[in-house]
Amino acid sequence: MAHRDGPRAIRPFSVTLIRTVGDNGRVIGRLFLGLATVGFVASAVLHLVTFTTLVPAPRDGVALALFGGAFVPLIAMLLRLRAAPVGPARWRAVVALVPSGIRTLLVGVVLYTLMNLVLSLLLTGGTTTEAIGDKRYLVEAGRREEISQEEYALHRRLTIRLLTGHLLLFYLVPLTYFRFVDSRLREHSLP
Repeated sequence: MAHRDGPRAIRPFSVTLIRTVGDNGRVIGRLFLGLATVGFVASAVLHLVTFTTLVPAPRDGVALALFGGAFVPLIAMLLRLRAAPVGPARWRAVVALVPSGIRTLLVGVVLYTLMNLVLSLLLTGGTTTEAIGDKRYLVEAGRREEISQEEYALHRRLTIRLLTGHLLLFYLVPLTYFRFVDSRLREHSLP
């Protein structure tokens, strides 16, 4: 069939998968909605864990896996928006598809993410930590200073809090898109 339609009918696999699989993309849209929801909840739980010392400091691998996973629904959202007939003049119509309470929530999460960024950077002071064997070090401007296990755990909590605060936003935006915009965007033409 692609031969008969010419070269314009051949699309990259990723765009074809995101746009056309399952009842006009509904199944794939639900998959991305599920991924964004699970990622948002996991990020929120991990973020809240960083505020307590009752639970050991989360492992870096968990936060990094969530970070990598955030790009799956985010890129899918961008590809679907790119394929939709939405230009700059129609962004208001797209935003109007999101309920006002959710728009307010998104603004609140953006403000919280910025506040979390500033406070986390102030508390860490631009330093990093590293563990070598059973010793823990604070690294600042190339200088290493040995620190206690408690100081190391606190610094790790702060850096994971910084990352997971951003992940809340990175997952909430595609979650909102796939929950409120995606199906309506494909079903209705915008003014």
